[in-house]
Amino acid sequence: MRALKQKSHLNQDALQPIELMRAFENFNMLSRRLERRYRRLQVETESLREQLRVKDLEVKRSERLAVLGETAAGIAHEVRNPLGSIKLFVSLLKKDLVEQPAALRLACEIERSVNKLENVVSNILQFSKEDVPCASPVNVHAILREQVNQFSRTEKGLSFEVKLQGNAFVQGDEHSLEQVFYNLILNAVQALKGSGTIFVSAEDRDGCLEVCVADNGPGIATDMGERIFDPFVTDKGNGTGLGLTIVKKIVSRHGGHISFVNLNGASFTVLLPRKTGGAG
Repeated sequence: MRALKQKSHLNQDALQPIELMRAFENFNMLSRRLERRYRRLQVETESLREQLRVKDLEVKRSERLAVLGETAAGIAHEVRNPLGSIKLFVSLLKKDLVEQPAALRLACEIERSVNKLENVVSNILQFSKEDVPCASPVNVHAILREQVNQFSRTEKGLSFEVKLQGNAFVQGDEHSLEQVFYNLILNAVQALKGSGTIFVSAEDRDGCLEVCVADNGPGIATDMGERIFDPFVTDKGNGTGLGLTIVKKIVSRHGGHISFVNLNGASFTVLLPRKTGGAG
């Protein structure tokens, strides 16, 4: 009997180190799990902080643009009426100067300058508009083909490479989207200065339509990269600096996103949701 008790004690003594090892293994395993969770939480926290920072910048930018838009619209309305009068008087003056070529040329120069100012005023008023897009099915492929055909007829030194695939339709405002892609292709045309290639593509991307307009020109200056969508920022001597601002505004009102990279030239990518969920 005593021998059996001694044997039982020996077995218990032998089990204690094994149980301790198992306990340590479980502790280590739990510690590793906690460490992994902690690291994931750290990453998620940093991601949320970055998202909040970006959203905060977007809100502040929107507030600045709203104030600027109101001011610009007021100025544009004040300028538009005198411009209309000047344009009318110049057209009457041109009729009286038919037999005076030198004076007629001066009148034509005045008219061209007035037309440029009218274009600036129109851009400012478009920039200040807060209208929500009228949602209806829009064939974006058809818009892109039409824009490319239009520029192909006028820009003989340029070539176009077009690749359109996937679903062509989004819910949006057709006139506004025409303006978006006209401005993007016009930017590429102006960047190439009469020689080069413009690439236009469209494809499905995660439930959205992704449109890319790129060129093999000099690209966008590094110091302008962060401000390229800000109003009145331009590297063109005769530009208003509102084209890309208006483009970004229209795309945002369609619930979409626009970005650009310098990749053997400038490349702009527009991501449009299939259904307009409201402007952000």
